[in-house]
Amino acid sequence: MRDDKNQEDAATERRRHRLGTCRALIEERRLVEKNLGVQLCANPNWDMLLHLYQAELKGFAVYQSALCTVANIPSSSAHRWTAKLAVRKILTRRLDPRDKRRITVRLAPPIREALDHIMDGASIAATEFVRRCASDPDGI
Repeated sequence: MRDDKNQEDAATERRRHRLGTCRALIEERRLVEKNLGVQLCANPNWDMLLHLYQAELKGFAVYQSALCTVANIPSSSAHRWTAKLAVRKILTRRLDPRDKRRITVRLAPPIREALDHIMDGASIAATEFVRRCASDPDGI
């Protein structure tokens, strides 16, 4: 029983850590857009994937209409992009059973796992960078 609790605690900690890394990447995207302009660094697919990943970690549903907002693209473009990503099996789209006008969008499981690895790797890289800066600020 104690082993199950330890595994559950470890999974919760990993999810919390991944969420923090994802939030940092989203904030980095906002800072780049704010200071360099959205056209210079536009990547609507990455913005949508980050938003979907964050929402799934929090246990929230994401509607296709919300993706156009986070990706800074028109609604028609968001619909086209999500359709293309669904064909490539990067995400799934389903009609909302309570409101057939809305489409719920989720990451496909292999993409979710890939993003888990990306968040873990980004976190390790950032931690290592900060450690190197602290020990040798001139050697970066």
